[in-house]
Amino acid sequence: MVFLRKHAFKIAVLALCAALGTYLYLANNPKETVKLDVIKAAPNFQLTDLDEKPVTLADSNGKVRVVYFYFANCPDVCPPTTFLMSELQDKLKKDGTFGKDVEFISISFDPERDTPEAVRKFIEKIPNEIDLTGWTFLRGKDDAETKQLMEDFGLSLLKDEETKLYSHADMITLVDREGQIRKYMTGSINENTTSDQIKTVVDALVDQ
Repeated sequence: MVFLRKHAFKIAVLALCAALGTYLYLANNPKETVKLDVIKAAPNFQLTDLDEKPVTLADSNGKVRVVYFYFANCPDVCPPTTFLMSELQDKLKKDGTFGKDVEFISISFDPERDTPEAVRKFIEKIPNEIDLTGWTFLRGKDDAETKQLMEDFGLSLLKDEETKLYSHADMITLVDREGQIRKYMTGSINENTTSDQIKTVVDALVDQ
């Protein structure tokens, strides 16, 4: 008791410092909570990969899917968003989840021009190396099929018949292991979107 009375002020200061330190740590290292309500079931599909083999969404059931619609002649958002996804790919590879727990799916909505050769050239132009062991590039038989698929995913697509260019949603769709759409995230059209932000959601879906 004598000790406590003699050193009460020092003990109070130390306790205050400890409390302040804990507060600062929690403030600078917040535990992010991710709201991931089920939006709707992702539509199944059967498209073809770069080897022209049939692929369905159900083929990757049991994995989290990162889905992006693009076209190889895109003059603006598709290449940088694909690069953004490649950054995410590298982070997931470090965690050991890429390919094992997470599958990337890029779907062309311009299949007439996006032949396997054209898509391979598009991939080669991305500044970061794309790992095709966990990333599938798909195309349908015609653009009408893919437009309908995009709409079924809840995304928009408009084609200018004169220029053959598209106005499309630059959205990355996150699908859970059971095939439910859980989140839409804006791609590179939003300069504030980062691979870390997307990874936070992917990690949450992997852990569910």
